[in-house]
Amino acid sequence: MYTTVRERRVTMYTLKRSLIGILAVMVVMLFASAALAAMDSPFVMDNVPNVVGVGVGMVPDYLGSKHYTVAAAPFIRWTLTGSERYLQLNVTELSFNVLNSPNWVLAPVLNYRPGRDDVDDERVDKMDKIDDTFDVGVSVGYVWKDKANPRHRFITNLTYYADAGDVYRGWIVSAGARYWLQVSRPIDMQIGVGANYGNSQYMDTYFGVDSKDSRKSGLKKFTADEGFRDVNAQLGMVFHLSKSWHVGAGLKYFYLTSDAGDSPVVDTRGDANQLIAGFGVAYSW
Repeated sequence: MYTTVRERRVTMYTLKRSLIGILAVMVVMLFASAALAAMDSPFVMDNVPNVVGVGVGMVPDYLGSKHYTVAAAPFIRWTLTGSERYLQLNVTELSFNVLNSPNWVLAPVLNYRPGRDDVDDERVDKMDKIDDTFDVGVSVGYVWKDKANPRHRFITNLTYYADAGDVYRGWIVSAGARYWLQVSRPIDMQIGVGANYGNSQYMDTYFGVDSKDSRKSGLKKFTADEGFRDVNAQLGMVFHLSKSWHVGAGLKYFYLTSDAGDSPVVDTRGDANQLIAGFGVAYSW
């Protein structure tokens, strides 16, 4: 079947608009806060095949800080035509679901993990900086959808990250579950819980204080061992303005546990209670 000139122009216009949106979000990603990138965004849309969105939020200066800053976070999902496979960017995490299944997810993951440098706390800022790095890993998940109303859905995921940049030389595992429900014709609400568990190399890199850092900062020496980094909970809402345009808002609360919470950079200079609050806008097609 031949396409008309007008149809080709409409297709090219839609493609150009989508590409411009993706490029704009990628630029925003370069300026995303380290804390937001490390913690994940509370505003994600996972029930549309193709979406470009960006959120703006209030986040801690570093994981465990009592100082807050404003940051931006992108979200992109692009699904292969006629398939359940998709490419997704969630803040700094890029993944590709290789399974053509409506329920199961298996995705290799590449994640940019910012370090810690130039923070507001004057004593933590005197410690040696932690370089940015990349994680490689894999994510598995299960998605349950209500056949009568697919806007009601339950999603679980387990993701393993390993340092690929020779910074913390360890691993961290993230687990989560969230439930979406329709509360009115234009509004969906999300409720979720999760936890992160790091090995001793990860925990000591981001929460330990060695002899050199102790002398420079005045904080007591501290060695962080393997354990749960945090437990967390989130609440989000999405308002569907139309089939293509959506706005949302969310809160995500973290409680730093075990040696993460006992670390001097948290217990003495920061706060074990961490909060992300943000809103976002998205375009889907």
